[in-house]
Amino acid sequence: MDISNFLNYMAQISDAENPTIFPFPFALHIALAVISVIFFAYRFAVQKRPFQLIFAVAVPISLALWLSDNKTLFYAIGAVEFVLILAAVISTFVCKPKETEKAAESKKSEEK
Repeated sequence: MDISNFLNYMAQISDAENPTIFPFPFALHIALAVISVIFFAYRFAVQKRPFQLIFAVAVPISLALWLSDNKTLFYAIGAVEFVLILAAVISTFVCKPKETEKAAESKKSEEK
C-alpha cells in the first residue's frame, strides 16, 4: 500500500468516526457562546472599545455551523469569522484610548 492510499484510507476512517465539525456537543458550544457574549458585551459597556463589540457579534455566528453539514456554509462562516477577527485586531491599533483616558485610569488605580 503506498502512502497516498494510506492517507485517503485514514481520512475516510476519521470522517466515519467523527461526522460532526466540532469535537464538543451543541449544549457546550451554546454555553461558551453565551458566556463570551455576556463577557464581551459587559467589557464593551465598561471600556467602550470597538474590538469587544466585534467579538460579541462574532462569537454567536459560529453557532450557525450547527445548521448544516454543508462545506460551503462552513467555509463562508470561516471567512466571515476571519474578517471579523481581522477587524478586531485592526481596531485595537486604530482606536487606542486617548492620553486623558489613560491618565484617568492610572489615577483611579493609584487611589485604590
